[in-house]
Amino acid sequence: MLGMSKLCKSGDGKPATRMGGTRCQACYRYHQKHGTFERTGPRPPISIEVVLQNVEHAKSGCLVWKGMTDKDGRPLYYDGDRYAAGESPLVYVQRWMFEHYSDKPLSVGQTVTRNCENKLLCVHHEHAALWRHLGSGAFVNGNGDQDANDTIPSDRCANGHQFDDDNIPYVNPRTGARSCRRCTRDSKLRSRGIDPESVPYAPYRRGDTHCRSGHEYAMFGFKNRGEGRVCNECVRIKSAKGNLKKGYGLTFGDVARMLQDQDNACATCLYPFTEVDPDNFRMGDANVDHCHDRGHNRGLLCMDCNIALGKVKDNTDTLSRMIDYLKAQGMIHSINVGIGAENG
Repeated sequence: MLGMSKLCKSGDGKPATRMGGTRCQACYRYHQKHGTFERTGPRPPISIEVVLQNVEHAKSGCLVWKGMTDKDGRPLYYDGDRYAAGESPLVYVQRWMFEHYSDKPLSVGQTVTRNCENKLLCVHHEHAALWRHLGSGAFVNGNGDQDANDTIPSDRCANGHQFDDDNIPYVNPRTGARSCRRCTRDSKLRSRGIDPESVPYAPYRRGDTHCRSGHEYAMFGFKNRGEGRVCNECVRIKSAKGNLKKGYGLTFGDVARMLQDQDNACATCLYPFTEVDPDNFRMGDANVDHCHDRGHNRGLLCMDCNIALGKVKDNTDTLSRMIDYLKAQGMIHSINVGIGAENG
């Protein structure tokens, strides 16, 4: 591997961005994990020999996978040949083993289950069984590639969760594929290291008249995004909080304290604010004034004052000259008025 070259190359020959003038980021990640910069080259394609090198034989006869897994803990293998061919390199080992020994690839919608104690990590083909052929039952909108006899959607997901009012599946608007809401929730919990069985399942309240925050749909409105209703007011509040935090590092509690310090008025023209409401997460006619050079927040201004400072680029000399100009124009105006009166 050419670690000191101008364009560092990883073990699979793919160029990567140089880091720190020496090696690329991928090389440093590899060194952190394996303790060396020297790579063994691209991973071999998946085979029975490769699978046996990554399993542990259990007393129950299971072949327990010890390699890489996905976020749900299912055995996964990175196939170097597939990557070189431009295909997806990730192979689900359990499915591959079943197809290898059955000499027939699984079609779309076919699912495999296991009847052993290591249901999640066992890759033994003898412990696997074809659970059901969902066919186009996995989809709401069937297509021509699927069997015409499999057009009735299943009432359960691939993991056996019942589709009902408490578990309304999400329907992909482009493909028509259905996704179990409970499986998605369990997957997110497992990715955070939490056992899904330890957390009670809260059904999605699609038919409710109020959102989870208590906003009435009839008053604030909602959007129907396939999986259910999304409250417009919740989206607005989330956006308002995010914009204030991202742009200025403030919360609406900070805005309330700034308003109190300024007597609820603009810091420069002293015109009172009439539309700002921190309790309802609305900035209204108040604008956060901040220094573009140092980045700190200076106070709350009305729109006109905030624009005026921005136009003069916070230059006090320019502001002083503007004041002198207005005073001079005021004097000339009064003189002109007096001269006109004398001529009249």
